[in-house]
Amino acid sequence: MIATTTALLVHPDGQVDEIMLDSHRADQLRCIGFHVHDPRAYALGRRAVVHVGRNRETVNNVAGQAWMSVTSGSRPPVLRGPVVITGPADRAGDFTPLPALSADAVHRASRLLTDTFAVVPGVSAAQHRGGQVHQSDAYAIKRDGDSGRWAFAVLDGVGDTPEASRFARKFAPIVARAAAEHCDPARALAAARIQARNESRWGFDPATDPSAVAVVAVADHRSPLIRFAWCGDARAYRLTQIGVAVPLTRDHTYAEEQRARGRAPGPYDRDFTTACLMRGSITAGAVERKYVRRLLLCTDGVHAPLERRGHGVGDILDLATDAKDAATMCVADALEAAGPEADNSTALVVDFSQH
Repeated sequence: MIATTTALLVHPDGQVDEIMLDSHRADQLRCIGFHVHDPRAYALGRRAVVHVGRNRETVNNVAGQAWMSVTSGSRPPVLRGPVVITGPADRAGDFTPLPALSADAVHRASRLLTDTFAVVPGVSAAQHRGGQVHQSDAYAIKRDGDSGRWAFAVLDGVGDTPEASRFARKFAPIVARAAAEHCDPARALAAARIQARNESRWGFDPATDPSAVAVVAVADHRSPLIRFAWCGDARAYRLTQIGVAVPLTRDHTYAEEQRARGRAPGPYDRDFTTACLMRGSITAGAVERKYVRRLLLCTDGVHAPLERRGHGVGDILDLATDAKDAATMCVADALEAAGPEADNSTALVVDFSQH
C-alpha cells in the first residue's frame, strides 16, 4: 500500500489545486511528473518545502508571494512554472502534509494575486520606417500594477519630421499609462491633449497644425468589455471567431465627413485628417472581450495600402499563428502592397484567451 499526503499545486496564473502525492521520497512527485520536471526542493523554514521544476520560463509570482507570507517577508528564490508545496520531511525522509497555517498563507497569496493575472494577453508589435526619412509612429504597452489592467496605444506622428517623431514617442507611453490607470481610453487621450497644448516646446500651432493621430485600448479583467478610443485615422480591428476582421473605429478624415453627408469623397480626401491628439474629435467605444479573438491596432501605413490593393486584414490575422506572427505579417504585407511609396507602418496585435 502506498501512503499519500496532501500538497498544493500552485500555477503561475494563480490557480491552486489540492493534490495527493506518494509520500515516499523516491516517488513523491512521480504522479505529477507532467507538471514538475526535474524538481528541485527548497526548504521553506520549518513549515514547508517548495518543489519547483528547472528551466521553466514563466515566473510564479503567486508562489513567491506565498513564500514571503510563510516566512514573514524573506525574499524567495526565483520560482518558475508550476510549483508544488508540501510539508517538511519526517525522520524517514517522507514529506508530511502542509500545515494548515501555511496552506492558508498560500491560498491568501493566490486570492491576492489571481485578479492581477486574470488577463494575460499575448501581445506583439511590428514597425517599419517604409520609404520615409523618420519613424514617426510609436506604440506603448502598459500594465497597471494595482489593478492588473492592460493598455495598448499606437500613435502616428503627422509628417516626416523629427518633431513628429519626438511627439509620438513621448505621448504613446503617456496615453497608455493613463488608460491603464483609469480604464478610460478617451480620458487618457483628453489628458494628453491638455498636456501637449500646455507645453511650449512643440514647434507647431496646436490650433491649426496636426500633431499625431492615436488609437488606444484597455482590457480590465473585472470587466467583460474591451474599451477603446481614437482620434484621426489610426484604427482598431477585432478578429471574430470565424476569421473576419471587423473595424472598431471610423476614421476622422475628410473622406468620412463627405460620406456622412451623402457625397462621394475625392481621391485624396482620405489623406486629410479632421482630428488629432491636439484638436478635433475623440471618439470612444467598447466591445465584449468574448467576441475578440485577436485585436489589431494599426496606423494608416498598414491599413491604407492593404485596402487599396484589396488585401483583407482578416485573412492576415486569421492565418497568423500568434500575435508576433500577426503583427509581422500585417506590416510586411502592407509594405509589399505600398511599394516604394510606403509610409511608416505599425501594427500592434493582442491575443486574448477565450477560456
